[in-house]
Amino acid sequence: MISLTKRIKIVDPWPALLLDDSTMVVADLHFGIEDELESLGIHIPTSVAHRIMNTILTPLKKLGLNKLIVLGDIKHEFGYPSPSEWLSTKAFIKTLKELKVDLKVVQGNHDNYIIAVLKEFNIELHKKAMHFGSATLTHGHLPLEEIELISEYVILGHEHPSIVITDSVGFKHRFKCFLHGRVGGQTLIVLPSISPIAYGTDVNTNPSSMFLSPFLKDKDVLNMIPYAVEPGKGLQKFPKLKNVC
Repeated sequence: MISLTKRIKIVDPWPALLLDDSTMVVADLHFGIEDELESLGIHIPTSVAHRIMNTILTPLKKLGLNKLIVLGDIKHEFGYPSPSEWLSTKAFIKTLKELKVDLKVVQGNHDNYIIAVLKEFNIELHKKAMHFGSATLTHGHLPLEEIELISEYVILGHEHPSIVITDSVGFKHRFKCFLHGRVGGQTLIVLPSISPIAYGTDVNTNPSSMFLSPFLKDKDVLNMIPYAVEPGKGLQKFPKLKNVC
């Protein structure tokens, strides 16, 4: 575990947070993303949904946890869910129910119609944000003025942060990463996508004008600290973004 605050830790070596040693938080599952890639001529030979579920269930079981928060984008399509999205989402929730894991969901910008599945399993959907202790948990796509911030601590997803590292012979290596630091008066913790194929913003090579989240876009993010993660294999703290190239 790597402690970011007294109450918030990174679940080493997984793209997840642990709150108060009791509740795991993940973001951006994007069930069904392989359907979009197939339409673009990109074939994914293995079951992405199975890998996503294993990446969540493995640390849950190892830590003996029975509480999980998903910070949005369970599904990938913006519109009505595809058959694979319905099947994957239901299988995921049923598995959590069998393990007696209490699931809470914050709505993401891809989660239109997800309420129909959640109602079937009596799971509440938090449309804008939810609060845990002194932290505000939100997906990260909404304007700041729409979010009720109860403290300076904000945990979000949406950005799918990653870092690009150039080795000594010029090869570039890309890793999902957490981001942690002060931005615009808040202390932010940004989670990487839990999906193995949902990469987003390369935070050390793109200007903040290219970022997606209103919490980060056009903000001074250079003092944020990235933690690169290779799920199930390793977690590495890097210097501040301004020093990572």
